[in-house]
Amino acid sequence: MRRTLFLNLFVIALLFTSCEGSEVYRGKWKALNAEGLKSEIEFTADKMTIHNEDGDLGSWEYSQNSVHLENGKKEYGIQLDNGLAYRILFPISDNQERGVVTDQNGQIIFIIGRSKYYSYEEVFGLN
Repeated sequence: MRRTLFLNLFVIALLFTSCEGSEVYRGKWKALNAEGLKSEIEFTADKMTIHNEDGDLGSWEYSQNSVHLENGKKEYGIQLDNGLAYRILFPISDNQERGVVTDQNGQIIFIIGRSKYYSYEEVFGLN
């Protein structure tokens, strides 16, 4: 009985922590949208905040709902509390310094970089 209770509590704790955002993309990012508008995005364990150069600010709670790793490339799925779903992609193998945020259809919403604003070509390794 005691062992079963411990096992159940462990599984519940694992489920709660697995919904938090990955350490890979947590933190502050410089972001460019398709029109070239500069923004700052911050991911905490459970919140995504966007502040753009026009002064607009938005903040949403989220949960991570998928992880896909292939050939050193990483992709994370997140579900926002407003119903929107995004993917955070790192298309250059073993490089989490730059990536993209897409909608669930693969349309690029932001190109992101840890230390600077990157172009599409720099993120997808064309440059």
